[in-house]
Amino acid sequence: MAPNADNKSGNRPTFREVIYPSLAPISFAFFLISSIGVIFASAYGSSWGWIITLLLTISTFAGIYRSRLIIEVKDGKLFVAGAKIEKKYIGEVSALNSSEMKRLRGRDANAIAFTEVRFWVKGGVKVDVNDANDPVPYWLVSSKHTEKLVSAINKL
Repeated sequence: MAPNADNKSGNRPTFREVIYPSLAPISFAFFLISSIGVIFASAYGSSWGWIITLLLTISTFAGIYRSRLIIEVKDGKLFVAGAKIEKKYIGEVSALNSSEMKRLRGRDANAIAFTEVRFWVKGGVKVDVNDANDPVPYWLVSSKHTEKLVSAINKL
């Protein structure tokens, strides 16, 4: 099996999750795009309205694709959105429910923590970092499958 772009090493991850935006922000973006298209069509003619709508739709699809969150556990490492951490630097791993995520994203947030949070995902995982050379105290990562992710990280 040939490796794909997100899995360059060719080894299958023990855990993989891809999180895309929920329907609410996508719907809002397309309603906004159609409104802008109507505004341009009424001001500059229907051709400009359609061109602007097409360009905004393409850029919105690109933004949706780029804003996805890819989480993988493989090869003794945790990969989150392009960042990676080796097992030897991973401390305690804990699954967080909605209220714990909200607390760590807000009142109890650490400014230097690595965060990959998507507001439309309620749960998440906190991964403590045990590296004297790294000032980052923990990783806070949104996940829809928190228990599976914690289990996969602990099995590294």
